Amino acid sequence: MVVSLVLIFITSLTLSFFEERLSQRDQIVMYVIIGIALILTAGLRGFDSTPDTEGYVAMFDGTADAIQELVEPSFSLITSIMKAMEFDATGMFLTYAVISVPIHLSILWKISKDYPFTILTIYISYYYMMHEMVQIRAGIAAGLFLWAIYHYVEKRKIAALTCILVGIFFHYSATVGLILFVTTDRLPRWQKVILYSIIPIGLVVYFSKIDISYLIPDSLTGGKLAIYRELNDRGSEEELSGWPMERNPLIWMNFILYYASIFYSEYLSEKCKYVVVAIKLQAIGFLTLFFFHGFSTVLANRLNDYFSIASILLWTASVYAFAPPIVSKVISNFISTARFVTSMLFYALSLLYM
Repeated sequence: MVVSLVLIFITSLTLSFFEERLSQRDQIVMYVIIGIALILTAGLRGFDSTPDTEGYVAMFDGTADAIQELVEPSFSLITSIMKAMEFDATGMFLTYAVISVPIHLSILWKISKDYPFTILTIYISYYYMMHEMVQIRAGIAAGLFLWAIYHYVEKRKIAALTCILVGIFFHYSATVGLILFVTTDRLPRWQKVILYSIIPIGLVVYFSKIDISYLIPDSLTGGKLAIYRELNDRGSEEELSGWPMERNPLIWMNFILYYASIFYSEYLSEKCKYVVVAIKLQAIGFLTLFFFHGFSTVLANRLNDYFSIASILLWTASVYAFAPPIVSKVISNFISTARFVTSMLFYALSLLYM
């Protein structure tokens, strides 16, 4: 699996340097071929290939020590169909990959036809492993959230709402995506001041481990907060939460990107009109990371991961930030390579021992 991931990444990276020379037909053909390779890599993984895979296999077999209230009806439906067809967990992984990868690739193609393989490289470097190899249920919801952002900025609010509602069917956390409808694509100076202050204030809250969950009535969350409290009380937090924020370079990269995007928001918005909404959604993601950490590290990370899919729009916009284009590509691909190596260690460490 490591070999497959590396080959796919290198192929996309190489294509990004001469994508303008390819005809649209050739671009589409190569894009589809890479997409099929991504589906097969995620769908045909080994059962001990990523930290979450073994847990999903146990859930599929019905042997997981998991709280069933956290499992969506879509997961039960898919596993039931696979079992009825006498498939093992591979059928489940392949089904999720067949749904999720096309959702992601179609919206990435939609938002950046100028540099499709540069943006594809950004996706593979981190988001692919997080969504298709680890958080497969949340991955579909996050891909649909990207589509929701696109439709919302394009003034198609019904389509945006539909994407979020379908996402909820695959992962309950997608409910928080409804906050999209209170964002705007304007960024006055006073909002910039607030956005700039979120990280320093949030870091104080994070390291103070302030718990604000008791300010939220359980009735508003369907009892989900109580479930996460139970996970915390049972000591399941550590094995599910992953690397802590202070030692996760991927999050710190997003901090830097976030500040740069705010500072250059006017210019970047001319190149990518989704930038301002993406900045605000990323800010909300950071808030969940900081303010829910004292209550549940798992919930804080999951919500931040969901909102941070918006950062792919900011990375996309950053490709337009430098001239000539080759300079942007070199910088973007260097960062993507760093993210890819880090992601391999973070999300697929067990692959290195196969």
